[in-house]
Amino acid sequence: MMRSLFSGVSGLKTHQTRMDVIGNNIANVNTVGYKSASMSFQELMYQNTSYAASADNDTGRGGINANQIGLGVRAGAISNSITTQGAAQTTNDPFDLRIEGDSFFIVNNGSGNYYTRAGAFYVDGAGNLAMKTTGYNVMGWQADEDGNLASDLSALKVMAPENMTSNPEATTYARVLGILDKDGAKLNAENGGQAVDIQVYDDLGYSYTCKFKITPQKDPVTGNNIDGKYTIVLEDIIDSKGDTLGASNFLHDVENTNGAYDPDSDAFDKSQIVFGDSVVGTQQFSIEKRVKDATTTYVVTNKNGTTETFTEASEATAYFNKLTGEKFTIADVEALADNTPSVKEYRVYGYTGDTGLLYNTTDGSLKSIGGMLKEVNMNLSQIGGKDAFKDVTVDFSPSSNKSNGGVPTIEGKAGDAKGHHAGKKVGKMISLSVDSRGQINATYDNGNSRVLGMIATATFANASGLEKQGENLYAASLNSGEASVQEIAANGEKMSNGTLEMSNVDLSTEFTEMITTQRGFQANSRIITTSDTLLEELVNLKR
Repeated sequence: MMRSLFSGVSGLKTHQTRMDVIGNNIANVNTVGYKSASMSFQELMYQNTSYAASADNDTGRGGINANQIGLGVRAGAISNSITTQGAAQTTNDPFDLRIEGDSFFIVNNGSGNYYTRAGAFYVDGAGNLAMKTTGYNVMGWQADEDGNLASDLSALKVMAPENMTSNPEATTYARVLGILDKDGAKLNAENGGQAVDIQVYDDLGYSYTCKFKITPQKDPVTGNNIDGKYTIVLEDIIDSKGDTLGASNFLHDVENTNGAYDPDSDAFDKSQIVFGDSVVGTQQFSIEKRVKDATTTYVVTNKNGTTETFTEASEATAYFNKLTGEKFTIADVEALADNTPSVKEYRVYGYTGDTGLLYNTTDGSLKSIGGMLKEVNMNLSQIGGKDAFKDVTVDFSPSSNKSNGGVPTIEGKAGDAKGHHAGKKVGKMISLSVDSRGQINATYDNGNSRVLGMIATATFANASGLEKQGENLYAASLNSGEASVQEIAANGEKMSNGTLEMSNVDLSTEFTEMITTQRGFQANSRIITTSDTLLEELVNLKR
């Protein structure tokens, strides 16, 4: 009878333990990423009242089984349904992540790694991606400025100062498109010409507006407009504050190879044209000493072929310097051999030949620009004091020259037809997102985007062998195996953002288990009360 009492007690304790497991499951029915547990029972031990005996062939007696009386029950194992996926809960928070598969997120508390299925993350005050509940850092591979992922696992710092902005880009391509209306009132030179603006960016992300004017070219004999032929000139470059860069900085087409030149010199052809190859030819200037009848003169020949004669070497030197910027001294001029010119060559910028837009008179389509078929180079890199500018290739082929009721639609746009090479300002981060591979992407207000890092995941040979640590965390154990760390796509799995994995607790199953547990507890309590009654009867035998 004492055995039955203790069996009943062990039954009560074991069913109470099972009830504890069920109660924990139900308590965590709304815990993100919680995996339900179940408990299996195991016999405690047995007492043999007699042992088994084998059959005796000599006497003809058969074998006898052992007589064993059980002494109760105990908890055999408590296992977690860790591979069963919980339902998805939509949150629309971009850093709420759900793993579709068997992998685990890796988080670190500063001293070691833990593993979790609860993907409720946020960006903390230090810019790190972390768990909302514990603040533990989410681990992964950080990316450099070019989007290349590091090989070592580290805490993901997604809002580091260097990630908050995106580098600017200089404009390198533009288009002029629309109709240059033959009958447009502004087209004629007396009305100021047809304005065309192209907005460009320099390497530092500052924006500028290149202001061009288109005017008809005229027949030198009749003075009438030449059909389909126009001159396009750069009149000004305005920065974002409305200030001009100054005509002397960009209205030139000659540069001295050996020194500075005077951009205000009338001897220079400031044609206001910056289209064409950056260097297209050379121009010669010369100075010579002439001696006749003991009289010395100095002759300077400028680039237009005209000459100037001086009797003083100093005057000749000053005029030559004004033309070319060459560092010529009086001694150099006086030392010239008689009647032998000193010739210098200088680079000529702009382009040679046709200096404007030429359209087909039959259909109004573009025939050429500066002698080029469709595209021409705009030499902004030659602008004085603005090394950050890049040369811009301008495509004029989308433009045409025809009648449009006096309404011109011609305009300039930076970038090609797909918007590439238009240049960009310094970008400010406007959003972060995580894709299905766990890759963290930043988007900037200048249109750029870049990879900031990738979230790492871990798998285990025996995930059910992980030890629960509370706070939705697991730790590796001797029976779980070592963590295999890799990107989630390597396992054919993926992440979903804006959703969380809910608890996989099935309430209908838990309530059923609770009923059977209650009945088992109740039955074991009856063992104790019945045994107590038997003991009472035994005690009463003494009366």
